[in-house]
Amino acid sequence: MRPLTVAGVAAVAAGLFAALDRGIAAAVSPTSAVVTLLGVLGLAQGVRYVNARRDRRQLLTDPGEPERRAPATVPGSALDERIAQVASPAPGGYQSRRDLRGRVREAAVVAVARDRNCAREAAAEAVDDGTWTDDPAAAAFFDTRTGYPVRVRLVAGVRGRSNYWYGLRAAIDELERIDGGEP
Repeated sequence: MRPLTVAGVAAVAAGLFAALDRGIAAAVSPTSAVVTLLGVLGLAQGVRYVNARRDRRQLLTDPGEPERRAPATVPGSALDERIAQVASPAPGGYQSRRDLRGRVREAAVVAVARDRNCAREAAAEAVDDGTWTDDPAAAAFFDTRTGYPVRVRLVAGVRGRSNYWYGLRAAIDELERIDGGEP
């Protein structure tokens, strides 16, 4: 061990013994010379620490790049993209419209069967003939024999959207109403 460490350990041990036994504390009578010597040693040690600190290089830490969150998929975003694709006048829209109508029809059959507590076949018949809802646009979306209401056709013509888009929106809104607000 280094001499200063040994001296420090010995001084701490002597202090502990003096605190525990009053006889040792009475034997050591600190004079003004001893107190002055301890003060000078403390001051020298302080100067030594200041000088050692002054010679060190200060390094700044680089926090680096912040972590970026990985983009999470939003439930239903694929369906929203499909609806946007179907609603646009892009080529190949007929097959996409038919596929999407089939998916929404299956959801409607399940919802009607659950809501009316009936068999899937009876629910499928209700969806196909338009009796599953009071909304004429939603009923016309699945029933090919029934045309869309005049109001829907006029709004679609004015806004530049297709009847299909309004029927799809009406069918999805009706499904949400049947399922108790769950999308």
